[in-house]
Amino acid sequence: MNIGRSEARWSREPLEALSVRRWLAHYPPAPGEKPWPEPRLLATTGSTNTELAAVLAGGRVPEGTCVVAEHQSAGKGRQGRVWESPAGAGLWLSVVIDIAAVAPVHRGLLPLAAGLAIADALSEITGLEVMLKWPNDIVIDGLAREGSPGPRKLGGVLIEAADQAIVGCGVNVSGAVTELPTPQATSLFLEGSPPVDRGRLLAAELSHLRRRVTQWRAGLGLIGDYRERCLSLGHSVQVMLPGGEILVGVATAISPDGQLVVTDSQGNTRSVAAGDVIHATI
Repeated sequence: MNIGRSEARWSREPLEALSVRRWLAHYPPAPGEKPWPEPRLLATTGSTNTELAAVLAGGRVPEGTCVVAEHQSAGKGRQGRVWESPAGAGLWLSVVIDIAAVAPVHRGLLPLAAGLAIADALSEITGLEVMLKWPNDIVIDGLAREGSPGPRKLGGVLIEAADQAIVGCGVNVSGAVTELPTPQATSLFLEGSPPVDRGRLLAAELSHLRRRVTQWRAGLGLIGDYRERCLSLGHSVQVMLPGGEILVGVATAISPDGQLVVTDSQGNTRSVAAGDVIHATI
């Protein structure tokens, strides 16, 4: 990690509709995929997920309907966490995905598909080895700043589901050390990526998400791809479960329905559908 790197910021000029449209043309739908609507660009909002939820309250919308904000004043995280994003320092977006026709047993794989899509796009654009901390934190392997435990978090995914799910994605693009909330938080800038055109990154993320959603619906190879990118596998972990219990053990598998399988020191295994994972130092 380039923690000694100058904090001079990359360009934070707002996204422009014409530039975004040109980049989207570089990522046409694959055969059999339906084109998605052009993203709606906002200067500021409380949360892109909340913005789309208000739209969905009026009825169904085309899959791929997307909202992108330069600034969020009340971005949503897991466990009800709220955070603010500096204007132009990242890519904050939410996308509508249809899930009504997907069997309930498979719907839990959508977060994994979305995390894979964002990691795919970031690796393509930056050349970085982008990994996933279960279920869908976008991370770089290694210690955090000042020797704190890693991995280093570039961003994450939050999904709110009904008949149409809202897939919210956030990535720190040009954030400097002084703008990041914890030593574990990082940005593409701090990781030594070449300068990133956020319009290009937006187009790549939407393209990879469309492809991974197609794969998710078809049930072909998604779990295998996810396991290859999941940094949690083989790690000693602490899982903070929704009820407050802490599960300690080694992450030994990802089940076919996307749950994390943890084996404790007595050899007992337990599958976890939801929880915050901390990678223990070895």
